[in-house]
Amino acid sequence: MNINLKKFMKSIRIWPFFLACMISIWNPTVVIGGIKEPEGSFFAREIDRSVEILKILSVLEYKVGDQKLLEKAKDKLFTLSDGQTRLIAFLSDRIANENRTTGAEIAFLLITALIVFS
Repeated sequence: MNINLKKFMKSIRIWPFFLACMISIWNPTVVIGGIKEPEGSFFAREIDRSVEILKILSVLEYKVGDQKLLEKAKDKLFTLSDGQTRLIAFLSDRIANENRTTGAEIAFLLITALIVFS
């Protein structure tokens, strides 16, 4: 009984290693946790970024109204990273959907801080 238990425990230790080897041969990206980005997605990202910037500018135009400040914000938006632009676009959506709520006001303050201090 004791010998069978030892053999069973040895086989349990081997199976995860064997399974990982088989998966890595079949699909290496699953094992390392990577996701391959499709070819030609650079242009799609640029289009998405332009759409996000237009969304942000429309919200800023509605909330601010001053053309000089809008031009400065527009110049600053093009210097931000993709992640920062996505974050500001998300906050702009919140402002557009919930116009006169506390959440929208906080989102506008966050957008202002991100643009000024970035």
